[in-house]
Amino acid sequence: MRKEIFIVSNNKMVAEKYQVVFVDGNLDSVFEKIRDLVHQGNIILTHPLAGSIKPHETEYKSVVMEKKEGSVDVDSLRLIENAIETSKKFVKPVRNWGKEQDRIDKDLMFIDFSLLHTGVEGLGTTLYKIVSI
Repeated sequence: MRKEIFIVSNNKMVAEKYQVVFVDGNLDSVFEKIRDLVHQGNIILTHPLAGSIKPHETEYKSVVMEKKEGSVDVDSLRLIENAIETSKKFVKPVRNWGKEQDRIDKDLMFIDFSLLHTGVEGLGTTLYKIVSI
């Protein structure tokens, strides 16, 4: 039996390709939603800080989770709490790139999309299926 997985994201590019739990907010909002879902028993499958982009460099984040109910997965809770603490260490710059804002946002969304897509492909469809929650 394939395990059920879902994606938490604030990236519209990801939402166009996959079914997602869409978070209308910034990186901190995504991390808070993931923490709430971990408290419900769900398990984090892809690292919240995947890639070499630091939390202050992008606001777009997509994370794959396994759908579970029951007790809190301590490893997942530790992982998301550490990601939240890491994010707090970085000062978020004011983003005011003028005419370049749209292009830069699209580039950042594409990087997040690529990281997620690689992670989903790596999980394989024989073991997992994406579901909505």
